[in-house]
Amino acid sequence: MDGRTWLASSHPTPDTVITQWEQPPHIAQIPCGNTFQALRLPQMLGLTLLWELDQAAEEIPVLEQHSRPKPWIYVLAHPRTRQAWKRRILPPRVTLLAGGDTLWAPCPDADAITGVRQHHTYLWRTPPADDSHLADPDHLAEALENALDPRWQAARVRAARAAFYIGRHRTDNN
Repeated sequence: MDGRTWLASSHPTPDTVITQWEQPPHIAQIPCGNTFQALRLPQMLGLTLLWELDQAAEEIPVLEQHSRPKPWIYVLAHPRTRQAWKRRILPPRVTLLAGGDTLWAPCPDADAITGVRQHHTYLWRTPPADDSHLADPDHLAEALENALDPRWQAARVRAARAAFYIGRHRTDNN
């Protein structure tokens, strides 16, 4: 099952989602809870979380909402995340969208680079392929804790600077 079909199947009537994607503004309202849950974070914290997720972040579905003045990142997670996190207190402005909540999302195969078929502020950073790549609740919790830990911030900055320095000073012979 491809990402488009999988995400549409989250809705009780998948054809409704397909129709919303095909008509302006090409965005559908998708219920959370049964197929996936979504961790909603401010963009800066979301990008730090993706850094902490490391290689897993390349496969986990991630949606960006470029709204002003505060952009958001949504990380699609396993439907059991709320249950696994029932004793966890989320930081301010971080929300777990679960049963009863909805996520506005463009079609996973929409062209995020050129904006074709996207006349809204949402785009997939990593579109969903299927449910096998949803964020694991425990791994996501650990990454969130690390993203919030100020002791890790200096290490992230040093690593980013090193990667930038290496990239800027690499020669064609290396």
